[in-house]
Amino acid sequence: MVRDWEQTEQQLSEIRERYQHVAVPEQADRYILAGMVEARRRQMRTQRLRRIGWSALTACVLMLGLVFSIRLSPAVAAYVSHVPGLKPLVELIQYDKGLQMAARHGLTQPVGRSAVRDKVSFTVDQVLMDKRRMLIVYTIRNAEPGHLMELENLELYDPSGKPLEGGISWSHQPAVEEAVVIHNKLEVYMPDDVPIPDRITAKVTLSVDGQVWEPLSVDIPIDKSTFADLTEKVYPVNKTVIVDGQAITVERVTVYPTQTEVAIRFDPKNSKRIFGFDNLRLVNEKGETFAFWGNGVSSRPVDEDSVVYYLESSYFTPPEKLYVTADGIRALDKDKLHVVIDAKTGRLLQAPDNRLRVEALRQNGDVVGLDLGLRVEERDLHQFHPYVRDFTDDRGNEYEHVQGTSYVDGGVQHYGELFKRKTEKGVPSTYRFTLSYYPAKLNGDFTVSIK
Repeated sequence: MVRDWEQTEQQLSEIRERYQHVAVPEQADRYILAGMVEARRRQMRTQRLRRIGWSALTACVLMLGLVFSIRLSPAVAAYVSHVPGLKPLVELIQYDKGLQMAARHGLTQPVGRSAVRDKVSFTVDQVLMDKRRMLIVYTIRNAEPGHLMELENLELYDPSGKPLEGGISWSHQPAVEEAVVIHNKLEVYMPDDVPIPDRITAKVTLSVDGQVWEPLSVDIPIDKSTFADLTEKVYPVNKTVIVDGQAITVERVTVYPTQTEVAIRFDPKNSKRIFGFDNLRLVNEKGETFAFWGNGVSSRPVDEDSVVYYLESSYFTPPEKLYVTADGIRALDKDKLHVVIDAKTGRLLQAPDNRLRVEALRQNGDVVGLDLGLRVEERDLHQFHPYVRDFTDDRGNEYEHVQGTSYVDGGVQHYGELFKRKTEKGVPSTYRFTLSYYPAKLNGDFTVSIK
């Protein structure tokens, strides 16, 4: 153990020497302050920290804040990950190189505000944001082990008490009884021409051991000066390519510090409905790629034929050349988009092909349950998409989508959909819906020069 720490101290000393000759931006103070404030709050003065000099610790924090992409030795990485206030952010943005660069350039704001009930606390650790996208890093902590904690709901409000405009997404983590600390993030997507307030309030609903609590409130101050001067970079493109007879126009690419937006329009006269792209990404002259970061909101429909796709940001690494490309395009003939099911037998009367089947149709009063099976290629097995849109029947009844589930078994994706009828226009003979996605592809390549 002594030898391990001697090696660690030697590595930290070498790192300190290297970074003494690096020009440090003014924003670096923010990273050091975040770690120190969080350390004082938690009072985590362990023997390990006392053994390592503060100069070495500062070098380590600077290294983490300024050069996220450097690969550390296991010993140094393990030590750095325990610096209070920095570990959650580092872990949560490791798959988004755009956010890593944004953090390096000072877009992280330490918050450290909490709401507590009994022995459970919800803490907003940091905010990383610009005018377009906000990442809120939070911690749920229970002073007593052996309890299941979950985030059930989260709502954001402006200072006037109105719901914050914009989309919110977060991932549910499986409840683990042994966990006393949960680190996670939520993302907020700001719409056009909506002013960002100086403060937002998070109303958080937690559950402990399955019991849902009354919401907690945490105020989050927003320092807009961190990104006020960082205006977006717009590349007008307006180039149209033809793939398998379908016209696709890349209208523009807009690069923000936290994300890139690619606006694409599909010709309304196309014979196929285009659902999306496989691995849409930007590529620069060095072969570096900027793709979707893997979770959250990947696109935003503008209208029936226009979509804005979200990719990693290249804001702080301006390219000499830039291309948008994809591995494939998902599309289906427009005359095959509608699915019809016999309401009495559950038999498929109309479908795109024999890959789609009805596994069960359950009807109980005004509730309809529909189980679908879809055979897909192996590469698509774990890529789930919402398939059912505009569910209705031959009587013109309106339905509300209540719940959806999905799983994979034996090369087949299984979907369970639950609907509730909202109108009373008679007993239906058939149910029908429009496909919002299908795993059929266009033949041809897609690459467009941006710059």
